[in-house]
Formats: sequence, structure tokens, C-alpha cells
Amino acid sequence: MRPLDPDVIRCQRDKEKNGGRKRAALYSPIHQREQAMRRVTGIGGIFFKARDPVALNEWYRTHLGIDVKPWGAAFDWTDAAGAPVGGTTAWRIAGDAAEDFGPGQPAFMVNYRVADLTALLAALKAEGCNVLDKTDESDYGKFGWVIDPEGHRVELWEPPAGQ
Repeated sequence: MRPLDPDVIRCQRDKEKNGGRKRAALYSPIHQREQAMRRVTGIGGIFFKARDPVALNEWYRTHLGIDVKPWGAAFDWTDAAGAPVGGTTAWRIAGDAAEDFGPGQPAFMVNYRVADLTALLAALKAEGCNVLDKTDESDYGKFGWVIDPEGHRVELWEPPAGQ
């Protein structure tokens, strides 16, 4: 018997407190599949477009203290004491003509960290989602994309081991 995840335990506790009512989402077939496969594990990056990315990068550097490099910035994760832990969130401003946002005119793209990109893309395809066939793999990890119901390109990122 495999252990229940904390959401199921919390939901069962809520059910007891609420006179037998339960939150249906936690008992759905999709939630039950999530017991076997972790899906999104966090935000991998925030990417957005600007008319003048050079000036906007400078604004973020000056006013918010972001250490902007030519490729963007990286926020290394730390614990409460400031000690490094595995993980980084990327941040980048692109010009209006940037093509890596995919087709259409999105002003932003969220990069979600995932535990197993191949398994998640297969599951999304099986669920009828619009998964792009193209995937990329580099020193930065594995990347895949799905289009949400509103037409937004969503980037899925499996970081390299240990990150």
C-alpha cells in the first residue's frame, strides 16, 4: 500500500471537519494519477516581452536590484537561513520580435519546473492536450511545450539532475 500524499490527507481531514463534504478536485481521476506522477514542481522562470528590453532591464537593475545579465537573471534558491538549496528561477525580458515565445502575440511565458518531462508530455497528450511535438535538450535541462485552452504557450522544464 503506497502512502497518501499530503493533499489527500488534508482533504480527508477537511471532509471530517465539514460534516462529510469533500473537495471533489482531490478525488478526481486526474488527482489520483498525480499520486503516481509528480507534475509541476514549481516555477522555473518568468519571461516577458518589452518594446525596449535594454531600457527595461536597466530599470529592473536600478530600481529593483536585479542583477541583470545580457541573457537575463537567475535567482538561486536558498533556505530560511540563506544557505543554497537545489534550484534556480530564471528571469528574462525579450524584445517584441522574440520568437521563442511561440506563435501568436503573448506578452509573457511561464516556465514550469517538472519532475519527468517525458512522462508528463505523454500524460498530457493522452488527456487530449495540445502538446507541441518539438522538445529541446541542453546543458540547462529538457524543455517541452503545451498550449493552454486560451492559446498560451506554456513551457515545461525538467532541470538537470541535482538542480
